[in-house]
Amino acid sequence: MKKALIYKEWKKTRFISMGILLTGVLLMIYIFISVGRSFRFAGMEHLWDIIVNRKQFLFRDIKYFPVITGIGMSVAQFVPEIIQKRIKLTLHLPLKESSIIKLMLGYGLGVLLLTFLVQCIALYIFSCCYFPTEFVVSTFQTVIPWYLAGLVSYLLVAGITLEPTWKMRIIYSIMGFATIRLYFLSFMPGAMVPMLWLVVCIAILLFPLSLLSVHRFKNGNID
Repeated sequence: MKKALIYKEWKKTRFISMGILLTGVLLMIYIFISVGRSFRFAGMEHLWDIIVNRKQFLFRDIKYFPVITGIGMSVAQFVPEIIQKRIKLTLHLPLKESSIIKLMLGYGLGVLLLTFLVQCIALYIFSCCYFPTEFVVSTFQTVIPWYLAGLVSYLLVAGITLEPTWKMRIIYSIMGFATIRLYFLSFMPGAMVPMLWLVVCIAILLFPLSLLSVHRFKNGNID
């Protein structure tokens, strides 16, 4: 039954899943070509001036990709379940409701994590080839909150979509906007390091949000 449920999620979202992965790869290729061109035309000294003195981040084009893909994946996965009223049938499968939702969330998070992992590996290899260790560390200290924001946006949109009452949807939406904003407080390289523990905790704490929404749905709290 678990394999059948995962297959259902794959069949429902295969185009956007492949699209997210392909877009992630193409984005990294574009960034590397762009930075490589800067190497050739402006020179390494100019790049160091931008990085060190102007505090600019070379890979800033990644910034909103995780959030956009997180929202897109969640919408593709859960909105059809609500609009076409398939969630009732899904929750009647011979599995615990919590197991069903965890599997659905696990599938979506798995697609996002695979995409983010491919990007991180490419970013690591490219950075190690051209920059010192300090730069590589600073790069990942900068992009990790952005990738976490992608996972958080996925969980928030899933919770909002599955929530059966408009009152709670509005509350979740306001809370979600404020939460996502927290992950983009500063775009300076490494500026979010003191808050890394907080943004990691928020991402973990938001996982049960969809379970709470489904629990309210099963208890008849419906507008």
